[in-house]
Amino acid sequence: FPTELMVRVLLIQQLFNLSDEQMEFQLLDRLSFQRFVGLRSSSQIPDRTTIRTFKERLLKAGASESIFDAVNRQLSRHGYIARGGQMVDASIVQAPKQSMSKEEKALVGEGAMPIDWKPAKRRQKDMDARWTK
Repeated sequence: FPTELMVRVLLIQQLFNLSDEQMEFQLLDRLSFQRFVGLRSSSQIPDRTTIRTFKERLLKAGASESIFDAVNRQLSRHGYIARGGQMVDASIVQAPKQSMSKEEKALVGEGAMPIDWKPAKRRQKDMDARWTK
């Protein structure tokens, strides 16, 4: 793999604090990562071993810090700052149906809240929803 491509891989890996295995997966999964790195198709993605080997070679040559310093200087020159991000896995889960008694519905319909509701229950209720009486 070309050096520029591998440096871009390491840049993303560092910014998102990803392991070699996670980096391989994210390159397979995210088109935005593939485009940034410069890959044309998902069949050309460097695997975890290739990523680890490239990092080890950079460290052995003492070049890893100077490369990232150069990247940061270029970003700064163009008015950008590299900041770390966080990968979040969004999962869809089924939530239990909300149920209220007739008295509770009547109170909520009037814009009030039942006294016996604890703070946690109050936060969970959608007070702006249309409740049928």
